[in-house]
Amino acid sequence: MRIAQRLIGSFRHAIAERRARGKALERLAAELEASARTMDAKLAAAGDTPGNREAIAHWVGIERWGQRRLRVALGEPFVEDGYHAYRPDRDDGVVALRRAFATTRAETLALARRLREAGVDPSTTVRHNDLGELSVGGWLAYLVQHPEQESRGRLRG
Repeated sequence: MRIAQRLIGSFRHAIAERRARGKALERLAAELEASARTMDAKLAAAGDTPGNREAIAHWVGIERWGQRRLRVALGEPFVEDGYHAYRPDRDDGVVALRRAFATTRAETLALARRLREAGVDPSTTVRHNDLGELSVGGWLAYLVQHPEQESRGRLRG
């Protein structure tokens, strides 16, 4: 199982870094904002099923965890943890999880602006548990790519 995760991680690492290459933080923030609209439309059409709840809680948890890692580039200490503690309660239902996703994405956008205002170089790296050293730009691209890619196969109306 761990070997499969590492293979998937290297693939996702390459995709995230390729999507971020040469892009300023402002451009990556614009992509996050556009993705927020795309995801909101998908979440609005999602039925309130256990599978949809699980998927949305997963994406929110990953994004919140990613925010924690991105704040390392602003000087916060690195914390070795997983994303599970950042997940919202699935029992709240799809409507509440959709709101949680929107709020979380707005917080990621604010964080991207803080990173830009602080003059953080997008190539600064912060470790991802499965993807390894990921640039700040790669992290932002990953947070766009992760729910968009997974929603194609996981969300049901």
